[in-house]
Amino acid sequence: MTDQLTFTNPVTRHPRIEPPKQHQPEPGLDADLVPAADIGATGYRGTGRLEGRKALVTGADSGIGAATAVAFAREGADVALAYLPEEEQDARR
Repeated sequence: MTDQLTFTNPVTRHPRIEPPKQHQPEPGLDADLVPAADIGATGYRGTGRLEGRKALVTGADSGIGAATAVAFAREGADVALAYLPEEEQDARR
């Protein structure tokens, strides 16, 4: 498994996928996406750049908000998540 500190060609790093067309009423749930969204939970290795810092991430249950929360936490920040009650399923992940 490679991470962001190992050089790889960005054009060929990830497999080419053709996800099916999907529609969800808003707010949508990441748990219902096929394939699942990659928020960096396994491929991002932090380097401690945010040690001793705190972050409040709104919309942290899915998408860019979830990826940001993961990255901040991997960098050593204490992270608080804010999300809508109907998105609890995604936020627990």
